[in-house]
Amino acid sequence: MSWRDFGRDSTSPAEDVIAIDVSGGDHTPAQPYRALRANGAGTVKIDTLSGSNRTLNFAAGETRPVYATKVYQTGTSATGIEGMF
Repeated sequence: MSWRDFGRDSTSPAEDVIAIDVSGGDHTPAQPYRALRANGAGTVKIDTLSGSNRTLNFAAGETRPVYATKVYQTGTSATGIEGMF
């Protein structure tokens, strides 16, 4: 049995992490992110899994366990944003 044979739920760690670049516009992932990290302090404007539009304040290096379906360019000032899924 490999480790991939075990079940995965909302409390499981992320399987991958990618850099999110909103310098060219809004970012919509193929599947929702289960957490976001901002390496530089600032705001990150997102759409949540429930469809709500939220602006989150991040401290440098902070990770938030939030499902995000879209990250907006306008309203986002944090840098080094990473999405985990």
